[in-house]
Amino acid sequence: MLRVLLTVSEDGLLRGFEAQGHAGAGRGTNVACAAATVLLRTTGRACTAHGIVKGGGAQAPDGMTMELAAGPDDGGWLRGVTDFLMRGMSDLQRDFPEEIAFRVETTED
Repeated sequence: MLRVLLTVSEDGLLRGFEAQGHAGAGRGTNVACAAATVLLRTTGRACTAHGIVKGGGAQAPDGMTMELAAGPDDGGWLRGVTDFLMRGMSDLQRDFPEEIAFRVETTED
């Protein structure tokens, strides 16, 4: 089971994520796990390129984290990233309920 937690600010902007585990029986062979990995890794790389990543990385083969610096949304860019990631992870959980556990927590800035 792949467990994904997105942390968002009170105004709904991404503040970070944690992913742990693998979907399906084997590492590197599961469509749901690969899709989630692409969504999370691309989000991390885009936020890094945008200069808003405070910390995180892939500390182990079955885990990934990212923490964003709090600040105002830069022209809606982060809102779009947040909406894209939330929609993608929600769709994966709906399509693969036995393999993806996804939840969102709100945090104070």
